[in-house]
Amino acid sequence: MRISQILLADGERVSADSVIGTGIDGYVIRTGPSSVMKIPKLEATIHPNGFLEPNKDNTWLVESLRVEKEVYQRLEGASGIAKCLQITTNGVELEDYRNGDLEDYIKNKPPPPLNQRLEWILQLLSFVQVCHVNKVLWFDIALRNLLLADDMSLRAIDFANSTAAPTDADLKTTEWDGYTARTEVLHVTNVIYSIARWEKFQVDCAYETEWPAPDSFPTTHDLRLGEVISKAWRHQYDSISDLRSAILSAASLQRTSVYQNPVLIGCALACTTMLIMQLFSRPRKY
Repeated sequence: MRISQILLADGERVSADSVIGTGIDGYVIRTGPSSVMKIPKLEATIHPNGFLEPNKDNTWLVESLRVEKEVYQRLEGASGIAKCLQITTNGVELEDYRNGDLEDYIKNKPPPPLNQRLEWILQLLSFVQVCHVNKVLWFDIALRNLLLADDMSLRAIDFANSTAAPTDADLKTTEWDGYTARTEVLHVTNVIYSIARWEKFQVDCAYETEWPAPDSFPTTHDLRLGEVISKAWRHQYDSISDLRSAILSAASLQRTSVYQNPVLIGCALACTTMLIMQLFSRPRKY
C-alpha cells in the first residue's frame, strides 16, 4: 500500500493535522492563532524502510511557489490582496480570514443589499486593475479565491498559476501560452455575474481562443448590470479598465434614474405636502 507524506520545500515533514485547506497545487496549513501558510503540494512516498521518495510533480510545484512569492512581492501593499505576513523558503504566510470565501458565502447566505454587492464588484475590478498595472495576470480569478475580511471587504489569494510578466511588457498585445489580459476580462465578468445573480457561474477558458460563444452565456436582462455583463461576454471591453468604467457609468445612471423617476418624485412630493399640512394643522400650545 502506498503511503504519502506531505513535505515542506526544505524537506521537513508536515503533520496532516495542521492542514486546514487543500487545492490543486497547494496546501494551507495553520501557523498560528491568526495566520496560515500557503505551501506547494509537495508529497513523497514512504517506503517500508522509512525512505522518502519525492513525487515527480514536486519540481513544477516548487516553481509555482516561486511565482506566487514574486506576485506577493510585486503587489505588496496593494488594496484587495490578502495580507502577506512573511515569505519563507517553504511558502507564503498570510493573515487568516475567518469569514471564509465568497463562493461559500453565496452558497450559504441570502443576498446582501445591492450596494454591498456593487462594492464587492468594484473592489474586484480595482484589484485586478492594479494587477495589470503591475504586469501580473492573476489567472485563477474565482469566487473561491476571494476571502472576506472582518469588515466584509474582499481579499484576493492564490497566485500559484499567475504570470508575473516583465515590467516593461504591454499586456494589451502580449500573451502567455495563449492566456491574455482580455481573458481576465472574461473571468472577472463571470465573478461579477455570480455576485449580481447571487449564484456561482464560471467557464473553463485558459486561452482566448476558447472563449465561449455568446449564446452559451446565461441571460442578464433582469440584472441591474446586465447590459454591461452581456457586452463583456461579447468582447466589447478590451481591458479591465474599460470594464470598470462601464460598471461605474451603469451604477451612476441607475442611481440617477431613481431620482428622475416621475412616480417616485410624485410620491416624495405628496409625502412632503402631507407632512407640512399635519405640522400646520396641529393646535398650538402657549
